[in-house]
Amino acid sequence: MTDLTFLADTANGLSLLLESLRSGGSVMMLIVLCSFAAVTVSTVTWLRVREPVLMPAAVVEQLQALPQFATKGDIAPLHDFLHRNPSMLSRLALMAVSGQFTTKQECTEVVGQKAKEQLHALERDMPYLEAMVTVAPLLGLLGTTAGLVGMFSAFGEGGSTGPDTFAVAKEIGVALRCTIAGLLVAVPAVLAHTFFVRKLDGISMRLESILMDTINTFYQHFEVQRAK
Repeated sequence: MTDLTFLADTANGLSLLLESLRSGGSVMMLIVLCSFAAVTVSTVTWLRVREPVLMPAAVVEQLQALPQFATKGDIAPLHDFLHRNPSMLSRLALMAVSGQFTTKQECTEVVGQKAKEQLHALERDMPYLEAMVTVAPLLGLLGTTAGLVGMFSAFGEGGSTGPDTFAVAKEIGVALRCTIAGLLVAVPAVLAHTFFVRKLDGISMRLESILMDTINTFYQHFEVQRAK
């Protein structure tokens, strides 16, 4: 009996939701599309900025063991390990310990520039999420305005008998639904945007710290000769 009641309540809820979406017209459909776009961008960005993917613990451990490679006098195993690992940190660290730069300053500048390019690539979908933050409430306002227009039209069509209260209430409901829908899309999008901005800032700071330690350790223990 409980299961049947739950199914009935679920069916009624879905019917009300579909009716709300249908009553909102084209504006509501645009808001729904914004919600799909926001969810898609958030999901893709989350998968892209996971720290274990960008900076695996195994790579960090290998870089911290750089003095041990210097003691053995053979950095080739570290190069091989970084070549096999596809992470962003591996690519940047491989450049840092490649020995192709004769001075630490030159290495720091080139690796730092490449790191900025990599971090910028991680942010490439963020403008879309930011756009959803702005567009969704505006669409809600547009739907509200359209609902108010319909409401006043219903007042005007009443004639001597007075306005059709059912039509007026319906248009008010449409206006409020569009407002609510726009905010329901915008608020989570704002939270997601803030979260990803903070997360990318944290990744940038940790990446810079790891790379600087790697460069300093490498040029402290290994001698780089200028190519002739």
